[in-house]
Amino acid sequence: MSERIPNRYHVIAANLGTEDLLEADRIAEALRAVGWPYPNRSLVLREAVSCLSDALRGKSTEEIFRFFISRSGRRAHGIGKPPSAS
Repeated sequence: MSERIPNRYHVIAANLGTEDLLEADRIAEALRAVGWPYPNRSLVLREAVSCLSDALRGKSTEEIFRFFISRSGRRAHGIGKPPSAS
């Protein structure tokens, strides 16, 4: 009998706003345009988690908390968002 190989990926549900979905789609489309193999939202979100992990590696729980509070506060005030195309 063969040994079962564990799946590397797991399906999860996540709540994302319309702007976040549009941005993930924009990034995937940019990758598609230059020939990246299988560009999709999953790839974009996996890379986003990897970037977040890199940014928070070695940080204390307090530093992680402050990172999220800071980001949430900037988003709530519209700071750090790219300008809307009008």
